Amino acid sequence: MLRRLYPLAAGAGMLAASIAALLAASLTMAAGRVGTPSGVLDLTIGRAAALEPGGVTEPVLALVGLATLGLLAGMRAVAAPLAGWPERLLLAWAVSLMGAAVVPVAGVADALMALALISMAAAAALMARRFGEDARWAALARPLEWLALGAGGGLAVLTYVALPGHQVLIGVAEWALLAVEVAILAFSAVQLVRVALPARTRIATIMAMAATMENATSGARNTTAVLSRQ
Repeated sequence: MLRRLYPLAAGAGMLAASIAALLAASLTMAAGRVGTPSGVLDLTIGRAAALEPGGVTEPVLALVGLATLGLLAGMRAVAAPLAGWPERLLLAWAVSLMGAAVVPVAGVADALMALALISMAAAAALMARRFGEDARWAALARPLEWLALGAGGGLAVLTYVALPGHQVLIGVAEWALLAVEVAILAFSAVQLVRVALPARTRIATIMAMAATMENATSGARNTTAVLSRQ
């Protein structure tokens, strides 16, 4: 019995860390774009990470990548239907984001970001189909279908902006697509809460999430104040 319960507990722990990291990453990402000069919005995310050392882009990418690994570990612990390509694509997304955060060469960072965005869009489409066939995860299938469509549309817009659009506002297109793909992770994390945790533990986790969000909001406000002074 204990052997069966231990993976659930491990998955719950990984889940809590992943949700906290995703919340903090989203808030930091939003705060970091407040007051940004319009010219920066024409930079790709990879170029922003390479050309703005010490800014918010690098930690955001690294944090989302690490959070994805934690979420993936939690989903493995409860035997989510991810075996094969969905799991590989999620790993490619996570590793590519963390690579883009640390690589100082803009061209390489851009390639890694492109790989990450494509990988998550494909993973969402495969996950929507897999989850629709599993009773425990069926509630997540329809939201993932819409988010996968949004990610696919975002890739089409990004391709147009990058080629015939002469990269005008390409930063806006990439950040918007990244937000959609982070939402895919967030929806998956919420469903993992429902699958992995009993009702009482779920309430405690939600309370912990609320406390984490409050702390992250305070940090985001401080970041915004610093950026506005600069």
